[in-house]
Amino acid sequence: MMTRIFLVIGVTALVMGSVRPNYGAPGPKFTDPGGGNKHNLSYSNTNVNFKATNSTDMRAKQICIFCHTPHNARPQTTLWNRSDTTQSFGHYSSSSLSLHLDATARTASDYKAEPNGSSRLCLSCHDGVTALGAVLSGVPIEVNGSMFTKMTGDHVFDRAKITNSHHPVSFKYTAEVVARLKTLEGPVSDYWLPADAPSQESPGAPGTNKARQFVRLDKEKRMQCTTCHDPHQSQYHDTNTPPLTPFWAYDGRGLSTVNADTVHDEVCYACHSFKTPNP
Repeated sequence: MMTRIFLVIGVTALVMGSVRPNYGAPGPKFTDPGGGNKHNLSYSNTNVNFKATNSTDMRAKQICIFCHTPHNARPQTTLWNRSDTTQSFGHYSSSSLSLHLDATARTASDYKAEPNGSSRLCLSCHDGVTALGAVLSGVPIEVNGSMFTKMTGDHVFDRAKITNSHHPVSFKYTAEVVARLKTLEGPVSDYWLPADAPSQESPGAPGTNKARQFVRLDKEKRMQCTTCHDPHQSQYHDTNTPPLTPFWAYDGRGLSTVNADTVHDEVCYACHSFKTPNP
């Protein structure tokens, strides 16, 4: 009987794996032999800008170690193996600060702690200050020939970018916040919660957004980097150069037209339309 169960499961998995729905193929996995997953910093990876280079260091041959450890981890998230960034970023700046229900109640320590949650974990590499190989236990792992190699280029998020030139993160996105945004910004303000979101293909039809199940707020109902991005694997492998949607959380399933633009826009539409003013 057990043999039959395993056989059914195996055949089902084979059939499901052989029938690919018509949506975007995911990007490279951590373990893909062709390499290319930029969050895989191990020695064996290929086609990436940053990777471990000391083959005699056993840690350099591991994949998960650059972010995770099974023991003595930091409490911010699951088995986290990196120190908190030392960079001070500040609060996203806009003319109204209407993302926050009560901006006057915020203290200096609140501002210093932003971004918070998973976004702050992303910044332990993307801050341009912390060494990419700086793990909690032991000396940093050598990356690109040095223990002190830091991220450079367009994917560094410094104070200037975080506070005014990128999508804000680490703010609560609740029904109360949506109501405040609509009150402050008037009828041109098209904001909604993901559960109520229309699709870009059917504007005005609540609850039809195809990406809403992949667009996730954190447990505190905050919008974070991980709301739109999957840190482990891009669910839509955008072949444009440079890619429009790095580590994108949505693969395009359900859309009538699947390309980089429609997949990108459906995620945005899970929270707001494109005519909304700055929050």
